[in-house]
Amino acid sequence: GSSDVSGAKARKSRSSRSSRAGLLFSVSRVDRQLRRGCFAERYAARVPVYLAAVMQCVTHKALDMAGRISKKSKQQRISPSHLQAVVQKSSVLKQLLQAAVLRHCGRAAPQSQRTASLSKKEMTRRKKRS
Repeated sequence: GSSDVSGAKARKSRSSRSSRAGLLFSVSRVDRQLRRGCFAERYAARVPVYLAAVMQCVTHKALDMAGRISKKSKQQRISPSHLQAVVQKSSVLKQLLQAAVLRHCGRAAPQSQRTASLSKKEMTRRKKRS
């Protein structure tokens, strides 16, 4: 009867939005970050899927290029310097990441400000050493 139909729907296995989209990056995580970020009041259901796909594509290309650089230098691991070389070579990546760095530039204190926040004991020890 009708109870069999509703039971079949309940037994249907659930799949994540990432697996339905064929992505490795988490669509749910991107969706949560979009909601927390308050970038807009409303957005379509496809927005986190598209953004996760773009992030996955950019990451794939950057790591692929970094892998090629590490192979040229006869190393088996990708190091931060390889990723830095990728960013320097790609004008699009350089522009994208430079904009992100400019927005968050106020987080780290310069070296001169770090020494000012040391305790009096540390200040006297450093003065004696130099």
